Amino acid sequence: MLTRESEPVDLSPRLVEILSFIVSKSGQIVTKDELLEKFWPGVNVTENTLTRAIADIRKAIGDGAAEPQYLETASRRGYRFVGAEPSISDPFQDWVKGRLALDSLDASKLNDAVKAFERTTAELPRYAPAHAGLANAYLLQYERTRFGSAPDRDLLVRAMKAAREATTLDPMLGEGWAVLGYLLCAAGKPEEGQAAARRATALEPDNWRHHYRLAYGTWGEERLRAVDRTLSSMPGFAPARMLSCMVFVARGTMDRAEREASIGADAQRQHQDAHTPLPAVGFHWLRGMILATRGDRAGALECFAEEIDAGKSGHVYGREFVVNAHVAAGFLHLAENNTAAASASFAEASGHPKAIVGMSAIDGTSTAVDQAIADLMRSERHAEAALVTAGALIVRKRSEDAVRTLDRLLSSSATGPAGWIIPIDPMLASIREPLEKSGLFAKLAARAA
Repeated sequence: MLTRESEPVDLSPRLVEILSFIVSKSGQIVTKDELLEKFWPGVNVTENTLTRAIADIRKAIGDGAAEPQYLETASRRGYRFVGAEPSISDPFQDWVKGRLALDSLDASKLNDAVKAFERTTAELPRYAPAHAGLANAYLLQYERTRFGSAPDRDLLVRAMKAAREATTLDPMLGEGWAVLGYLLCAAGKPEEGQAAARRATALEPDNWRHHYRLAYGTWGEERLRAVDRTLSSMPGFAPARMLSCMVFVARGTMDRAEREASIGADAQRQHQDAHTPLPAVGFHWLRGMILATRGDRAGALECFAEEIDAGKSGHVYGREFVVNAHVAAGFLHLAENNTAAASASFAEASGHPKAIVGMSAIDGTSTAVDQAIADLMRSERHAEAALVTAGALIVRKRSEDAVRTLDRLLSSSATGPAGWIIPIDPMLASIREPLEKSGLFAKLAARAA
């Protein structure tokens, strides 16, 4: 936050970051390319975007391009700071640090981000963006626990409390409603979540982050429209393509699904090398699942191996997709009767409910499977419980019951992504033909219309 004589200057956090970066160079020229690369990474923008940002900063601080007191233009090169350093209060420095840590999606930085936002909310208890930031930090901590059968719901509760505090303090803050919408959907309250996310986009229609959150909470054509709006404002934001790919899989339009997954996989490779903010993850796994469905077992295993290798980056969601890749590889090996390779893959995903199903197919035990299903139900993850139940029934040679279980899932679930993975899940590959004949694929596609 920028202040003048202890009074805050009305300037967005993004522009404060740009100003702070120029100031940090101690009077050196900061080139236009350097600014574009740092603040618009992977986005095809013109210099006009940067020029407008500098103009907005100058307007806020009462500066002029002709006779600058603070920001001097170096002709055709960039900008440098020529005034006394502006005052940036410590709580707001914590807020900026926390946000940058979250945007890195680096799991090792999550605890520091939480502490930064907790300090800001303690010192500025009525500053709504700090509470929204804290909600996002708790949310990402919760997301790290998702791949097991019993995620940490306490983190979800804490995140919800912080998000509601943000919307209470400032009902016009889009970020508060956006994170609240995401949290409500994650908590199994899609209608409330969608309403909150729509409010965020209504308040701040040009904020691509809000459209992404709306895409997460919606389904079918509404999700695809929200993804399009996200990508029109932030073309390089590959994670949005994961959400659209899910819809195409549910619809059975695998050519389009593979295209989106391939674009995402290319971006994931680039992000991993360039350390891009908000990096993509999970696309190698998703593409492998689609290739496996098309009979390209070797290509699928190669994708899974790439996802596992990419998981070493420390991405918040990295461990989840590494586990998913091990599980998928395990079922491919199992289909080839390679029990040694399957067992090794499932062991790498130890504790994952589907891995437990896979191991039960090898060792013939079912107690652990029943416990995993009970844990999923207790955590109110009903869709995942139904999928694992269907897998367990397949192992027990009860394919017709498995089909009925999946049909009940689609018939009883509210409109949304429940069951989207059914057409490409290797655990269900042996009953793909019965599923198609049962009309279940048609029902899944209709839900995604």
